Amino acid sequence: MVNLALIGAWHVHTEGFVEDALLTGVAKLKVVWDDDEARGKAFAKRFGVPFEKDLDTVLNDKEVDAVIVECATTTHTDIIIQCANAKKDIFSDKALALTVEDCKKIEAAVDKNHVTFAVSLESKVIGAYRYAKQLVDEGTIGKISAMYFRRAHQAALNKNMLPSYWFDASQTGGGATLDLGCHGLYLLPYFCGTPKKVTCLMNEIYGTGSDENSTTVIEFEDGAIGTAHTSFVASQLGNVFEIIGTEGTILIFGESDDNFKVWLQSKQLPGHEELTLIPREDVPDSEAMPSAQFVRFISSKEEGDLAEFDMNAAISLTRLIECAYESSREGKTVLYGTI
Repeated sequence: MVNLALIGAWHVHTEGFVEDALLTGVAKLKVVWDDDEARGKAFAKRFGVPFEKDLDTVLNDKEVDAVIVECATTTHTDIIIQCANAKKDIFSDKALALTVEDCKKIEAAVDKNHVTFAVSLESKVIGAYRYAKQLVDEGTIGKISAMYFRRAHQAALNKNMLPSYWFDASQTGGGATLDLGCHGLYLLPYFCGTPKKVTCLMNEIYGTGSDENSTTVIEFEDGAIGTAHTSFVASQLGNVFEIIGTEGTILIFGESDDNFKVWLQSKQLPGHEELTLIPREDVPDSEAMPSAQFVRFISSKEEGDLAEFDMNAAISLTRLIECAYESSREGKTVLYGTI
């Protein structure tokens, strides 16, 4: 059994990620820490475990095997390094940190202390996206030339949708581009490979104090051009993913992964010369969430691997976030460079 400590209940997905880990049957939540005592106590009560206001006490507890880090993004660097130095295996919400420099500090601490690390890039487990990745890897639509990914919702329009601190840059480190935009910024390289250049436009429309509407264009080393749009000013939650290749097209959209629809057009497959809806039973189910894969892995060290959620993926995401904000701020295209 893996004994977990929850380090912060700040993130809006905290409850779901903890539940996913516990549902594996190989993990137990032992204690909750949060720098906001009221929030931490409420979360501890929800799961029937103690709240501890002193982080050192939690990290010095030898019965704690691993931590789920759900504290404010701007506090990740110092707290995750503390967790690594305490030799706790680490699951972190995205983004890992706000700069590659800080990610490298975390990486050094993780490597030095030989602890397992994973970051929650949860869109990678969605069945429809994994099916698209399989089709791409098999060459079904030829060489990718362009991709478009949109994830948007109405958080800036509906003030009750997210906690008020979600628009406090001192805690978040950024707005829609960093938060919801993370999904596009890690999915595009997942399909297209190494980024080369990044151009981003973002703006604030409804006075939240952060970017609310954003489009990032990425040119990849292999020639594909990817577009990631994200917004807090959409009318409703929406997901659109279009992959265009030299031999076909894949189109995926829906509100959530349990109702995504997949269309495929391919010169390689008889009967799919035109855009055709794929039967739901032909699309694989989603895999376990990253927090569940994390606890299973450290429980057995043999069940699967965490390669899709590793430090390299985390650092790549942060680099694209850096590039997007620099591009928007400076009004120029930014080279992705070597990380």
